[in-house]
Amino acid sequence: MKHIKYTGAQLMESAPVSRAIISLALPMMAAMLAQSIYNMTDLFFIGQTGDTGMVAAISLVFPIFMLSQAVGNIFATGGSSYISRMLGLKNKEEAQNSGAVSFYFALTSGILLTILLLCFKSPLLAVIGAGESVFKYTADYYAIVAFFMPFSVAGTVFSGLMRSEGATSKAMILQITGIALNIALDPLFILGFGWGTKGAAWATIAGQFASFVYGVWYFTADGNKSMLSIGLKNNKPNKIMLRELFVIGIPAGLANALMSVASILGNRVAAGYGDYVVAGFGVQMRIASLCFMFVFGLSMGYQPFAGFNYGARNFDRLKKGFKLTLIYSSIICAAGSLVFFFAGDFLIRFFINDPQTIEAGAAMLRAFTLGILFLGVQVTLTTTFQALGRGTAAMFVSLGRQLLFYVPALYILNALFGFRGFIFALPAADVLTALLAVAFGIPLIKILQQPIEQLS
Repeated sequence: MKHIKYTGAQLMESAPVSRAIISLALPMMAAMLAQSIYNMTDLFFIGQTGDTGMVAAISLVFPIFMLSQAVGNIFATGGSSYISRMLGLKNKEEAQNSGAVSFYFALTSGILLTILLLCFKSPLLAVIGAGESVFKYTADYYAIVAFFMPFSVAGTVFSGLMRSEGATSKAMILQITGIALNIALDPLFILGFGWGTKGAAWATIAGQFASFVYGVWYFTADGNKSMLSIGLKNNKPNKIMLRELFVIGIPAGLANALMSVASILGNRVAAGYGDYVVAGFGVQMRIASLCFMFVFGLSMGYQPFAGFNYGARNFDRLKKGFKLTLIYSSIICAAGSLVFFFAGDFLIRFFINDPQTIEAGAAMLRAFTLGILFLGVQVTLTTTFQALGRGTAAMFVSLGRQLLFYVPALYILNALFGFRGFIFALPAADVLTALLAVAFGIPLIKILQQPIEQLS
């Protein structure tokens, strides 16, 4: 039987559902795996110096770096959701204009973010918990990363635009291009040149710039087959477009921003137990993100499929895609939970061979396995809300994990149970967020069972 090769739009519209989900998701899962490796590379090579202060510094600044992803996600998530639905409705012009508007809003926002971070450098370093013992390392890394935020923000949006038209393999190339360069430069800059945290920052920026250049080339070079554009002539916002972009995008961006704030607060609580706990907290968060990245990559492949078929009013196809994504994500979470529980010590030791750090990090990783089991449900439902333009549900679930659950649990459980309460705060938040997602998801699932004309 001849193997049929589908374009991105054909995958979303007419390919067998299982093949469509897998074909769209695998490149994004590969990219997210590379992203996880990228997140851990700086820590690995910094860890080879044996300096827990440098490891702690990288961990302290990481939430600041996440702010660029938060800003980028506003326009990547909001833009891609609207674009996919417009492509499903065959409204190519509106899709093209939405791509350009998303890009220019993101680039401008990245520039403003850089200005704010540099202007408020000193107070922000104090807020993130950069104490005297790690201040220089933290300040060096912060200054370089903050200055080049626009490239990071734009890269996030480029990836979202590529996904929205089903070009997930191109989104994978964009991300892996930057990641590969970062990984290649880390040992040279950190260890070879002896630049320490400065070297880690410069390697990160070089990778982000490479991804930015690839994104510009993809959307502007003659001969590329993108249905979208970032040309100034397409930068034509309208009320409906902006409403759709921000209704879906702002909750997604705020969720990332709150994740950044929550990480800062977590670091500050961890600092009360010593630098080795801050280092262990940072290492285990990067390791635990490996499972989340796989699930997130799967959901990013599923999102344009869901949005396209919602726009095309192909609800049977949408329901099949949802069920498969939920099953696949749950399997990934169960496997990740087993690995982290039984191999926690080994995984932490791989990054830094400090007994106290290993003990603290492994304890946190084992506690986190409880929350991992619920990530598949949480992420799949949230992605579905975003893809279908369900702004209220997306907002509450996106913001719930950090704002409603994690921050209160962090302080309450830490006050009641000390270190054990601290390490179980995030798993508790994940369980509660999954329940919240299900509460919003049940009415939507019931609606999807109704005749087409009743589905708004």
